[in-house]
Amino acid sequence: MPSRFRKVIIAPACGLAALAIAACGATTKPLAGTPNISNAPGIHGKVDDPRTNKPNHVACIEASHLTVKLIGQTDMRIGSGPGGPYVHFAPTDGAAQNDQISGVPKFEGAEVIGSALLWPNAGSSSELKAIESCLAQGVSG
Repeated sequence: MPSRFRKVIIAPACGLAALAIAACGATTKPLAGTPNISNAPGIHGKVDDPRTNKPNHVACIEASHLTVKLIGQTDMRIGSGPGGPYVHFAPTDGAAQNDQISGVPKFEGAEVIGSALLWPNAGSSSELKAIESCLAQGVSG
């Protein structure tokens, strides 16, 4: 076989081999600033609910035979009617303390328990004792 025919056959073969080697391990990179979730099943950007995340404050309060109405993503009203105790969860314990001493009227009269702000309103002492006990679960210090 003449040498020019060998060059015609070898050149395309080398091109295909180079393409195959270059494609090995090729992946699509995520957009900058986004999490790479391809290797982490179960991560879908879900925000934990502070009322039901570990520990589950709602289940604890309901186990004390009190009704709980969830409001928005961070609040809950306990008992029936608008006069019952009210709880708001701040992002952190420190944020709850800051809210309490901020001088903002809506935070006046709130008791801080961990990251929760509790307004007793017209709650009875036995209701408040149960609520405080449940909110204190998982609080250190």
